[in-house]
Amino acid sequence: MARHSLRSIRRNAELVVSPATLTDLYGLARRRFPTVQRDLVRNYVHDLLPACRSVGTSDLLDRAFRIEDRLGLSWAQCLTFAAAAAADCRLLVSEDLEDGLAVERTLVVNPFVTDIETVFTSLKDR
Repeated sequence: MARHSLRSIRRNAELVVSPATLTDLYGLARRRFPTVQRDLVRNYVHDLLPACRSVGTSDLLDRAFRIEDRLGLSWAQCLTFAAAAAADCRLLVSEDLEDGLAVERTLVVNPFVTDIETVFTSLKDR
């Protein structure tokens, strides 16, 4: 499912990744795949750097505070949403957030609940 979603994103849209996501990815990969050489994991993360976008800390925190006040999500989820909104992402692909939840112009798509290809098709039809 994850590979299908990534292929669809690459075909239909621009991939944007937050610095926090890259940090989490590296830590998770090192823990879950301890036999994989550290340099291979670092190279994988490094290959995603061109997709990495970030806003200033003040703007990110202000957005995250507003999202927290409005939706009462966990702080990590608020930061994720704030980073996506600040990067002007229309879609936030996440299995940790409620499918269909929207903040500002950003819509959550859980790739294990909703086929992302269907979402891209509906966006094109608008």
